[in-house]
Amino acid sequence: MEGALKPNIRTVDSAWSWVVTGATFVLMFLAYGNAYTFGVFFSSLSGTFNADRAETALVFSIVGGLYSTLGIVSGPAADRFGTRPIVMLGMLAMGTGLIYAGMADALWQVYLGFGLALAFGMGFTFAPANAGLQRWFTLRRGLAAGMASTGVGISILVLPPLVAVLINELGWRAAMQTTGAMALCLGAPAAFLMGDPVNTTGHARNTIHGAGYFDRKTALTSRGFVLFFLSSMLCCAGFFIPFVHLVPYAIDQGLGEGTGVYLLAVIGASSLIGRLLLTAASDRMGRRNSMAVMYFAIGISFFLWYLGGSIAVLTIFAVLYGIGSGGYVAMIAPLIAEYFGTEKIGSMLGCFMPNIAIGGFFGPFLAGHAFDLWGSYDIPILVSGVCGLAAGLVVLSMPSRAYAATAFQR
Repeated sequence: MEGALKPNIRTVDSAWSWVVTGATFVLMFLAYGNAYTFGVFFSSLSGTFNADRAETALVFSIVGGLYSTLGIVSGPAADRFGTRPIVMLGMLAMGTGLIYAGMADALWQVYLGFGLALAFGMGFTFAPANAGLQRWFTLRRGLAAGMASTGVGISILVLPPLVAVLINELGWRAAMQTTGAMALCLGAPAAFLMGDPVNTTGHARNTIHGAGYFDRKTALTSRGFVLFFLSSMLCCAGFFIPFVHLVPYAIDQGLGEGTGVYLLAVIGASSLIGRLLLTAASDRMGRRNSMAVMYFAIGISFFLWYLGGSIAVLTIFAVLYGIGSGGYVAMIAPLIAEYFGTEKIGSMLGCFMPNIAIGGFFGPFLAGHAFDLWGSYDIPILVSGVCGLAAGLVVLSMPSRAYAATAFQR
């Protein structure tokens, strides 16, 4: 009876698999939710430290550029030591970092607390948690990933408005420390539930619907991985720009900070469609085709943002961007698991994530720099739209799953 309470002895496709799905939901809520509140903090940080937009945006660029790169370390570490201790480290770093940033006397301290520490927390959460979740399923991976990923969408729906209220009532410092306390109080229990199932060792969990065992080097140099990596890198050229600059953009347009927060909430609510419905549909229509739909939605949405001007058009942008961005994040782990199995999925995700670092670092920073130079976000918005459409074309050129499976047997 005592052993039955331990999550690490549960089996694949069992009731406990859905408990792990819930824990992953909480971890995604905290990791991405805390990052995506940055747009609400933007004006307060800029005013407090007398920083221009590029300097302020650099805080988030550190997060976006570093967290994905850390997957190279955290993914293999989770494969070797288990999901639970790695994710626990991530939550502790995130919580303490945000509390420290709330006490900052200079912007460089925010770079450390909100930038480096939050990046460490996300980097030690995303790849290990999502890889760990994939190990718990063989039949409903798309649905499970979508349900867990709704934590991101709901966090975008809930946390930015909450943080806006806290800033207005208590100031940005107390608001940031509150989010850090949430990471510690909710993240640690969720991390504890992230044990690994017992029947995921050896070649059995590395099988791709009949494919044989393959080594990581073969997978990383395969056409499928290279094309998926490239498509994601194109998508991420502009992926993080709305989360950093949408609120300042709304203020610039005379729409007010409240409109910017509203648009972030619309993105969060709409992302639930991509995370739940489209990822569940991918179990039937295929991960590759589903990912292409997400990319095209993101690309088209940026052109709508460029048209902007009215709340109605910006709301349509937010809906379409939310659907595409939500589905993209949720589909990464299932697509990798489908093509390459789950034996080394932590390592595979870790090696995949650095593509996000390029856009994550340069996108928000260069968008802020463009505004400082020209007083407009038009150029980065248009470039982001083109890159999103290009990403969709690239991912469609990936080989089929059947080809990928047989290729590794050669």
